[in-house]
Amino acid sequence: MRLQRSGFHILAAIGTSVALAAPGLAHFSQQQQESAPPATVREQALTRERILQAMEAQPQREQIRQLDATTLREALAQQAQTGQQTQDAGAQAQEPEHDAQGHPLAPIDWNTAAVDMRRDMAQMNQDTPAAFVPTQPPPRVPPFTNTLPEDLMRPRLPVLLPLETEPAHTRGEEEGGGVAGMMFFASDYFYSASFHRRGIMYQITGSRVIHAVETSAAIAGQYMAMTDAQGQLVTRTEYGQELSFNRYGAAYTLLIACSNPDENAECRDENTIRAFAGRLVVAGGSPEGLPPRNNGRRPR
Repeated sequence: MRLQRSGFHILAAIGTSVALAAPGLAHFSQQQQESAPPATVREQALTRERILQAMEAQPQREQIRQLDATTLREALAQQAQTGQQTQDAGAQAQEPEHDAQGHPLAPIDWNTAAVDMRRDMAQMNQDTPAAFVPTQPPPRVPPFTNTLPEDLMRPRLPVLLPLETEPAHTRGEEEGGGVAGMMFFASDYFYSASFHRRGIMYQITGSRVIHAVETSAAIAGQYMAMTDAQGQLVTRTEYGQELSFNRYGAAYTLLIACSNPDENAECRDENTIRAFAGRLVVAGGSPEGLPPRNNGRRPR
């Protein structure tokens, strides 16, 4: 949610269900090694470096302020009391970008994203700390199995993905486990990534499309009352949990789901999804995206 002169912009990263395994993956062997091929890891590392260079090439602009719950609650209270819209001194006067369907797009703070990505890349490239169990690999973003690493450049918003030390698979154990890695789907202003572990499906979606403009201070205040000090909103779903937040101007939603949360303590534990959020790093996204003709699909 971003306080603007026109009201309260609500960005929702739609938790669209995605296919968790592409048809073209059937030829992979179930006995594929847990670790990604070195060439794939190098490809993703080189792609991230190109992405970072594109981010850092953006001109310096006024930083988009992150959601501050206390300040926004005070603004909402003032608006409810006076009946007048509260102006945000940091609001941009220019018209927003729009997608092909005419939906307004939230501005992105690429400068801050670049700073965070440089820090995150240093974390991903660092040597394994001595405190790690020798047989445990260092944290890394699971490799994609359904698309090329360059597709990380397609979304025109910062792509947040998790650093993982435990194995991640494209399918659940009840479906054979699939192959080692993660599924990744991207468009210009939206992306989704998912993987499975111990009977739980993990998914993150990101979007910069503004789906609604809320002008009611009362309704916006009700939303703020449900978020924590970090601006995160955690809700219980039928099959697990959902966590949503805004960062860099974009909206992100995390989802964990299992077949029966009542029988899976890890799935219903709020700490599981909060830990998932804590492992996120800036791993992709670019200001200009990719040309439409470059679909980024792996050859079958």
